[in-house]
Amino acid sequence: MNIQDLREELQYFYDNQNSIGISIYALLNTTINNNLFKINIEDEASGSLKNMFLNSIENLIMKQDELFLLNLSTCDERTNAIYLYDIDEIPEDLLHIDTILNSDDIELMNIEELRMSSIKALLVEIGNNEKQTILYKSVAPINVFKSSPKYVFLGKEFGEHPTRLRKIDEDLLRITSQFQLVKISNNLIVMDLNAIEKNFGFDKIIKKEATIGLNAIKAMSIVDNMEVLIGLIEDLRYARKFIKIAKNSPVIKANIPNQNIINFCRTYTSIAGKIKFNTDGTKIILDTKASKDCFISLLMDNFLTSELTQFHYESVAKDNLENSSTDSIQG
Repeated sequence: MNIQDLREELQYFYDNQNSIGISIYALLNTTINNNLFKINIEDEASGSLKNMFLNSIENLIMKQDELFLLNLSTCDERTNAIYLYDIDEIPEDLLHIDTILNSDDIELMNIEELRMSSIKALLVEIGNNEKQTILYKSVAPINVFKSSPKYVFLGKEFGEHPTRLRKIDEDLLRITSQFQLVKISNNLIVMDLNAIEKNFGFDKIIKKEATIGLNAIKAMSIVDNMEVLIGLIEDLRYARKFIKIAKNSPVIKANIPNQNIINFCRTYTSIAGKIKFNTDGTKIILDTKASKDCFISLLMDNFLTSELTQFHYESVAKDNLENSSTDSIQG
């Protein structure tokens, strides 16, 4: 899926606004067996919520002309990007999305038995019998007003006098338009990379996937002190880079001989002198942060030379012009 495919999938909900509805489910932070409940929404609020989330999707995806859709496993440092989840292991909380898609009989949430403050996420389903999309939305503590007394003006639409301050003891939940993930046509789209890394135990998944990249480097038998790279796996920034190496290293895919790599390290202008070698010159020694970063960039073929000017560049964001890739396509 590329960014245009995503927009075409989402366009359905704008073309059929009158025939689609919205359902919202609460994922609770609780130890009870069932922690997924449907929230009963009154008709007036239902229409307003549907429009709010459709407007949010429109602003974040449909109208962002410079937006990229990158594979999560091979993402780079582009700021104007969202990510297609392409890692085999899926966090447990996200499996509830499929529960909603495959079930029409989810128990209603009873707020007299289950407190609003126990909600850790909302799953917002928009669609009809033909097509659905689900948004995953974390609920921050700031959006839950707990049961200590609150004093608010409710106004005449709530049957109250517009000048009267009323005391409320119940929990209140504020629902905003932000969301962190979108599920559409069996594709899971990550809108907020930081959020997914901080939640869902995703850091463990990243580190597990990163070991595949480290094993690929180890198999090359080119690094004399592999332990320094292994130690970097605890840093999620580096762990993501090792996943990218595992999935998409041009150097490894092309089976570039070790001697060619070593010769490149000795002669390429921007890295010459930054990387050391063992006594017989057959292996690389990574003893500084600069040398580690250079080697990782080298495996991703980030060091480029313009055929026109012969200037040297380091480029993290690269789109393959010879074999058009769907990993990163600009809208």
